Amino acid sequence: MGKPKPNIMTVNHPNSRKTKQLIKSKHKTAFRDKKKLNNLAKPSLLCEKLIWFRDNVDNTISQYTPELLAMLIEKYLKRFDNELNLIQAKHKDKINRRYASREDVIRLTVDREREEYLTAGIEVPSIFNAEQLLYLRTWDGDIRFLPNFRIIRFSCPK
Repeated sequence: MGKPKPNIMTVNHPNSRKTKQLIKSKHKTAFRDKKKLNNLAKPSLLCEKLIWFRDNVDNTISQYTPELLAMLIEKYLKRFDNELNLIQAKHKDKINRRYASREDVIRLTVDREREEYLTAGIEVPSIFNAEQLLYLRTWDGDIRFLPNFRIIRFSCPK
């Protein structure tokens, strides 16, 4: 049958070896879970970006050019403008800023993406290729199929 496994509450002394082992294992599992959440967040952000591009590509165009893609990225960078205008309209009359945290998150996101676009390039699906564009249009938004996309870094044409 064996002894029951000790937990932190049943161990006698806070500085005992058993207590330190249990605390170490709890910290290890917490760190592992935090790492898993971070690894799951990146594909979901990329998935949201691809869904936005899928919904906003023009269905009449069979193959995008760099100029058309630059216009589409500018539209992508301005996707929060309506929400920011609504928040600013609510702030005009009042002294307190009720939606300040949401406004800050939006501004930081847009600033980071614009800086990426102007320097190293923003990650977008390769819609220069007609096959990739067709696959993007027919994609149902499932994260499992993200590896099938060819992702490129597109920077602002000078």
